[in-house]
Amino acid sequence: MATSTPKYTPVRHYAIGFFLSAILLYSDITYGAFTPLRGLANASSLYAQMISNGLLENISNTFYSFQKNRNLVIENKELQEQILQIRTRDFIERKNSQEKIKIIDFQKELISSLNNNNIHIYKIASIDLRNYLCCSTHRIFLQNTKNVSMERNVPVFAGTSFIGQTKDTFLDFIEVILFSDTSHVLPVKSNFFYCDARGKGKPMLISCLLDQNNADFQDQIGDKVYTSGLGGIFSKDVEIGFISAINTVSINETEILITLKTNPLNEIFYGVIGKETDEI
Repeated sequence: MATSTPKYTPVRHYAIGFFLSAILLYSDITYGAFTPLRGLANASSLYAQMISNGLLENISNTFYSFQKNRNLVIENKELQEQILQIRTRDFIERKNSQEKIKIIDFQKELISSLNNNNIHIYKIASIDLRNYLCCSTHRIFLQNTKNVSMERNVPVFAGTSFIGQTKDTFLDFIEVILFSDTSHVLPVKSNFFYCDARGKGKPMLISCLLDQNNADFQDQIGDKVYTSGLGGIFSKDVEIGFISAINTVSINETEILITLKTNPLNEIFYGVIGKETDEI
């Protein structure tokens, strides 16, 4: 590839440039002709430096403020979590304290009313609600976190009356069969009859079948019903409900419908009664 030949610059151009430069230098040295320009340049440099420093300082302050606010937000969140944890612990401790007081009071009440010192209090774990509301099997399960050895067919008390008896234990639970279960039989009495009341498979209902005409019993609706003490499980003379209806089943047979006193759905603590001191 061919290279271009350098062009020739006349000597007079260099001479003119040198001459002009000398004049400008002389004028600046002698008369200070370019002092304002230098001042303007220096001022511009100072202004640029000041603006730059200001911007950097503002950016630094903004970043510091942002970081400080971020740290404050983090600290505030941590403090809120700590306060929440303290409140949660306080709530649990107060709840546990209240439950302990209720358990102690309930136990003292049962010992006094049943004349029995062998009573243990348990908290309900669950209830088979589906079967309880519709079907024949009525069971609840009590918490047995300490794995206390429990006998079968031991009376269970809740609220102000008996509600059933122990059926089985497994893992940390005690299974309780309620009076309203169709497979449960409870010896009861009123002021005019004794009978073995069987669960109706409906919430809080048991019934007796008597070989008498219901016309003899119409004035007895609302009468209280008590445990008879027969059978050797439940102590006698404990009110368990009242006569809520009297129905004719056949010519010589009458059904006495009894509504139970205690609703297991409203109770939290249950007393399991040991060997009775009032048996017949």
